[in-house]
Amino acid sequence: MPRTPMPRTHALRLGALAAVGALALAACSPSVEEDAMESDDAMSEEAMSPTPSHDAMDDGAMEDEAMEEDAMEDQAMVDVPEELSFTAMTVAGTSIDGADLAGQDAIFWFWAAWCPNCRAEAPEVAAALGDLPDDVAFYGVAGRDTVEASQAFIDSHGLDAMDHVFDEDGSIWAGFGVTYQPAFALVNDDGTIEIVSGALGTDGIIEAAEELAAS
Repeated sequence: MPRTPMPRTHALRLGALAAVGALALAACSPSVEEDAMESDDAMSEEAMSPTPSHDAMDDGAMEDEAMEEDAMEDQAMVDVPEELSFTAMTVAGTSIDGADLAGQDAIFWFWAAWCPNCRAEAPEVAAALGDLPDDVAFYGVAGRDTVEASQAFIDSHGLDAMDHVFDEDGSIWAGFGVTYQPAFALVNDDGTIEIVSGALGTDGIIEAAEELAAS
């Protein structure tokens, strides 16, 4: 049976609908080529991102460990002067080990609470504390008296910014060869120790500390 030809208007309408549908699909979906380009760009950015390798991390950890070992070896090689071979309590009640100061610059001020010369020297010491080099430690050594009397001396002269070793029986004094007060022990980081008998005054204390730091 012969096919009846489609009316011209109906054929035109179907063609127009098909064209609109194709345009809509093209607008909503990226092309295959664009997808491939975006995928390649993402892979390139990921490849360029700096990521520390396990080898680099291991090398850093090994270097840190080697530095710690070197520091420990250097500390072990420092000779402890006989004068610093003491363990004592501070007037404030904490413990102190003189051997920990080996290889450092330090100044010890020997005083007694009942000593009039020490009372005269105390304000000079207090005035010097704020101007000492940071790498020079400063300690008082309170001897031949009670903790209570020594603490009262510290409080009355504003000396609580520094630690004071309590040497009730004078054994630490004797170890440094100090026989009377006030006196100072200038401890160099190379292990040499100089004893200065008598007062130094604010300027003398600062100058001694700066010389220690520079040597």
